[in-house]
Amino acid sequence: MLSLYMFYKGTEKAALTVNRGQVQEVFLDRPGMGSKVGSIYKGIIRHVDHGLQAAFVDYGEDRQGFLQREEVPACKQDQSLRIEQVIQEGQALYVQVQKDAYGTKGAKLSAIITIPGTGLVYLPDGNYVAVSKKLPEERAAKWKAQMTNLLTPGEGVIVRTEADRLSEEVLLEELERLRDKWRALSAQKANPPAVVFRDALIPDQLLRRFPAGTLGEVVVDDGFEARQLRQQYPELSEKIRWEREAETLLPQPLSVLWDRLVSPITSIDRGITLHIDQTEAMTVIDVNSGGYTGHSDKNQTAVMVNQLAAKAIAREIQLRNLSGIILIDFVSMKRPDQQRAVLQTFRQALQQDTQRTEVYGFTKLGLLEMSRKRERPSLMEQLQAPILRGLSFETKCFLLEREIISLSADKIYLLSGRKEQINHFLKLTGSNPAYEAVFVNFQDTNELKLTETDMETVRRDGLDSLDNLF
Repeated sequence: MLSLYMFYKGTEKAALTVNRGQVQEVFLDRPGMGSKVGSIYKGIIRHVDHGLQAAFVDYGEDRQGFLQREEVPACKQDQSLRIEQVIQEGQALYVQVQKDAYGTKGAKLSAIITIPGTGLVYLPDGNYVAVSKKLPEERAAKWKAQMTNLLTPGEGVIVRTEADRLSEEVLLEELERLRDKWRALSAQKANPPAVVFRDALIPDQLLRRFPAGTLGEVVVDDGFEARQLRQQYPELSEKIRWEREAETLLPQPLSVLWDRLVSPITSIDRGITLHIDQTEAMTVIDVNSGGYTGHSDKNQTAVMVNQLAAKAIAREIQLRNLSGIILIDFVSMKRPDQQRAVLQTFRQALQQDTQRTEVYGFTKLGLLEMSRKRERPSLMEQLQAPILRGLSFETKCFLLEREIISLSADKIYLLSGRKEQINHFLKLTGSNPAYEAVFVNFQDTNELKLTETDMETVRRDGLDSLDNLF
């Protein structure tokens, strides 16, 4: 069973899944960097294109979103209707992001709003009942009939696979909670364009991503957030627990893990190393067997090295959240049966990944081609400074904030650094009660440095507390 750790203290939220003492996946939620998929906006129709049968919607972001005819409820229910018959320019309309803006393309939007829960997805204007194809036919028919009887005209619902693990009472309560949630959202007096609801990665998307049956525990570092989660997800209430020092329960501290995730080289068993090079176009992974300690013949050695590497690569792809086109340069193998053996090992290892992957096989050059669905930025993109190898200044600021929050309350500390760096740190993290015990010493240095001091030094040098600068 998985352990899910969620860290709320500080501006940046982080979450990790741990399985058998090994970190499996990492999720970061930073201001301005998260995906907008699932978020709901009250937008304004700026242009209806009769030829494209689509509309361009101003929903408050830099680029207008794209709304296709089949994503308008009335058109979905009556295929004969044209888009200009049901929406007009200047009209306010609730829309939900289906696909983030990318490059010069605006976000893909839908006016068929979905309010997701653990076992159900509620559609205020869906007008249909759908059931997960993974449910047995008999159970699917039962849920479809029951939900149809519970819905009012125009409403819709999708019964998720997880519904079969929940009691009927829990599902009915969830349906009512989702209805109430939409009533509250749609009752807001927001002037368009405006955001109505943000589907947060941590905790909402995460707790829907991992069914309750797969989670052994949910560890949270904030007592208030733990109470909120128990109320919001009653089916998980017994598994949610608050640990003030949750980071100490991890296999390694966050700062050590961050450094490992941005390193282009990772060592695995028997002296084998992986070299991971991520570019905008693709990710290339090279298997280096120079330090291999096996004693088999040359042909057998290549297969053994590649099978060990295949398992490790599958873990790294999931851990680093690599996506898009991925090319893997395994140790050269001469025979097709050897390639098939490695391919089978790799595909089995990828079954642990919850994101969709496609493995296409070996090219004539002996490279393995694969792709992985992009759901959010990779960890390298989020943690790594552009061009330079190492942690970005923003990442260092968030780590420093966590360090300050965890400091001893009966001691005094000194933060040294350039004025513009300290101001940027405050701009990123905002105000925090822990800053009262930290005093500032402006120095011409390239790094922010935190050291212990005493009140005598503070008075002698006339230093201000970090809290006073905010």
